[in-house]
Amino acid sequence: MKELLRDLLMPPDFIPHGHCYLWNPGLVWLHALSDALTAIAYYSIPLMLLYFISQRKDLPFPSLFWLFGGFIVLCGTTHLVDIWTLWYPIYWLSGTLKAATAVLSLYTAAELFPLIPQAITLPSHGELEVANEKLAREVIERQQAELALKDSEAKFRSIFEGASIGIEIIDLTGKTVARNPALQQMLGYTESLRWSFPTDADGDRHSPIKTRDRRQIEQEYLHWERDYYQMEKRYLCKDGHLLWCHVTGYLVRDSEGNPQFGIRMVEDITAHKRALKELQNYQERLEDLVVERTAFLSKVNEQLTWEATHDALTGLINRREFLQRLEAAVVNDRKQNQQHTLCYLDLDRFKIVNDTCGHAAGDELLRQISTLLQTHIRQTDLIARLGGDEFALLLYNCPLNKALQVAHSLKEAVQTFRFLWQDKSFTIGVSIGMVTANNYYVCGNGAFQNPEKLLNAADAACYQAKNSGRNRVQVYQPDERELSQQQTQGEWLSKINQAIGEKDLAEPENLSPQILSLPENRFSLYYQPIVSLSSPQNIKPYYEILLRLIDQKGNVIPPMAFLPAAERYSLMPTIDRWVIRHFFAILAQQEMEILNDSLYTINLSTGSVNDKDFIDFLKEQFSVYQIRPQTVCFEITESVAVANLNKTSKLVSDLKTLGCQTALDDFGNNISSFSYLKDLPFDYLKIAGDLIKKVLDDPINLEMVKTINKISHMMGMQTIAKFVANHMILEKMADISIDYVQGYEIAPPRPLQVRPNSLYQESLLAKRCC
Repeated sequence: MKELLRDLLMPPDFIPHGHCYLWNPGLVWLHALSDALTAIAYYSIPLMLLYFISQRKDLPFPSLFWLFGGFIVLCGTTHLVDIWTLWYPIYWLSGTLKAATAVLSLYTAAELFPLIPQAITLPSHGELEVANEKLAREVIERQQAELALKDSEAKFRSIFEGASIGIEIIDLTGKTVARNPALQQMLGYTESLRWSFPTDADGDRHSPIKTRDRRQIEQEYLHWERDYYQMEKRYLCKDGHLLWCHVTGYLVRDSEGNPQFGIRMVEDITAHKRALKELQNYQERLEDLVVERTAFLSKVNEQLTWEATHDALTGLINRREFLQRLEAAVVNDRKQNQQHTLCYLDLDRFKIVNDTCGHAAGDELLRQISTLLQTHIRQTDLIARLGGDEFALLLYNCPLNKALQVAHSLKEAVQTFRFLWQDKSFTIGVSIGMVTANNYYVCGNGAFQNPEKLLNAADAACYQAKNSGRNRVQVYQPDERELSQQQTQGEWLSKINQAIGEKDLAEPENLSPQILSLPENRFSLYYQPIVSLSSPQNIKPYYEILLRLIDQKGNVIPPMAFLPAAERYSLMPTIDRWVIRHFFAILAQQEMEILNDSLYTINLSTGSVNDKDFIDFLKEQFSVYQIRPQTVCFEITESVAVANLNKTSKLVSDLKTLGCQTALDDFGNNISSFSYLKDLPFDYLKIAGDLIKKVLDDPINLEMVKTINKISHMMGMQTIAKFVANHMILEKMADISIDYVQGYEIAPPRPLQVRPNSLYQESLLAKRCC
């Protein structure tokens, strides 16, 4: 070895064996160095291929790389052997290596040839980049799809977990995949516990479900003949009770329409079912109640029908029913040429019983008298209570001569009747007016055209019997003037009843302009200013409220035409209340400043003075319409005050306590009135119009007015002169220091307009009149 190294490195004259390189050492070293470097290169290439193959498991044709690596290793070895052969001939070894190299290279070439077509099909670098970009996009899309799927799953999970109704997910085999908490809580089970299954349609419970039978049962139940179904089922809960549920099933399919899984929505409708059952029971009960109520209403209707046609106190038919039967009887029976007689009965001295013992005694007397009258007439005759102590009797097919006998027998029976109340005994009588129905109930030349007028005729005859001494029987005579006058009063009664029979208004805002001026037989309010003579521009406006009746033709009827009839039939208290209620409704529409700046006076009748409930009624009206009592003054005539001195004194005192002012009307007709004037603390004194009208012509009248004015001022009362018809009377009243004047010289009565603040305009007009 030392020799070899010495020969290689040191002797410059070394000659390689077997080669002729001109025996030039530099040339020899050139060959040796080139072969060495080539061998090194050959050996490095297989190493790099080996590393490459180890790193790329997906390389195509890996065997070819191994063959190519082996070939290169052999090539490198032959170059090393060539260097060695320069000094030591080893030609057999060199040839053997070269043969092996040739064989391996030929084998590699043979293996490479069939792989050429496959290698050609391998994508190029550009194709690989395109494929990589496409693959990257697919990866991104897949990632986005996965994120969307995760988001959708999260939303579904949120809905699934948070839903208030039960949700169950079932696979295609019928196996439950998941149940949400609501369903678990609904039935009282958890995922780890065995679940019940819906009952069959008839509601009988299933026997406990065995594990081996569960799948079969669920597959039979989840028979997806359609993608959607609804049904009602009962579930067996853990605690053993049955729960009615509304089940909605959905079959979920993929994008290609293949079934994936089922979703079952379970909603508890037990309360709904219970409510339906209760509703059914309630409806059944309601039907029973309807039957009962129908029967009850039938009885009530019968009762109401009876009450509508009968008098509740006596049990007799009432005025309305009597008039209908009277009309039917007369019209029908006139065709058969029958004669009927109508009687009007008014009890005498009934007021004594009522005033002495009270209304309870009066009611009992009326009941006993009704029974007494019925015992003295035939069952075919018709008797009715018209109101108060007045009765009507229709004697069917009874001529006047026989009717007179019946009437006298009734009079005798009532006269001999003794009414006992507690320790008192009373004797009463009856006045009877009679009219032959058929002779006068005609539309031609006869006197009467309706049953009301026929009844008025009998009433007129009864009134004449009372005026002739009471406890009498009077037959109607159409030629007698007095009876005709009484008949007229009866006709006024019908008109007054129509006027006050309208529905009163309870609230001021419901008042319409038409209510006080209706087209047929209706009351209407008027007003007339009362003006101060001392300072008419500074004294607050003062008005008297008046009542008028409008007939069918629109004519204004003065009060003295219908008030006597109202007095006779005790309708004045009702009329007074009508006036107060409707006038307060008008006042309620005015502004408060206007209300406080005015004074309004309203007349009261004898009935209201004697009405113990009048003050309560007045308080109620002040409260309903929010009217200040200080703005209202009530007038009472001298004749009423004298006849009812004690009650007038109490009423005046009550009105003052309430805050109202009072006035004594028509004073001076009786000079003796001064004797009681000091006991009646009125605020105003209205001097009688008969005295005022004659002050210019009669000195005595003038002195009387002066005296009344002076005494009134001494007593703290202000005076009002009525009927100031001209300017001379007005000046005379100013000369003698009368406080207020009223009359046509100041302003005539005018209709009271129903509109807000209209009274303010009227007050300005009244002031201009002076």
